[in-house]
Amino acid sequence: MKRAVRTVIRLIATGIIVFGGLTLALEFARFRQHRADFSSRRCVVDSLVIVLGVILAAASGKLAARLTDDFDE
Repeated sequence: MKRAVRTVIRLIATGIIVFGGLTLALEFARFRQHRADFSSRRCVVDSLVIVLGVILAAASGKLAARLTDDFDE
């Protein structure tokens, strides 16, 4: 059970990282095409989303253990 929960958490973390990376890349592409001014606030937010995904992926083992404690007994 713990392995399945850890896998689901890692899939969610991967989705968060991909989403943050895509939005950051699209913001950069929009800036490079001179269609908009550079928005540092948006880039910081997108970077924080990526960092959140990495933290979630790193803590997935402990989080899965904590979530499945009741089911193991």
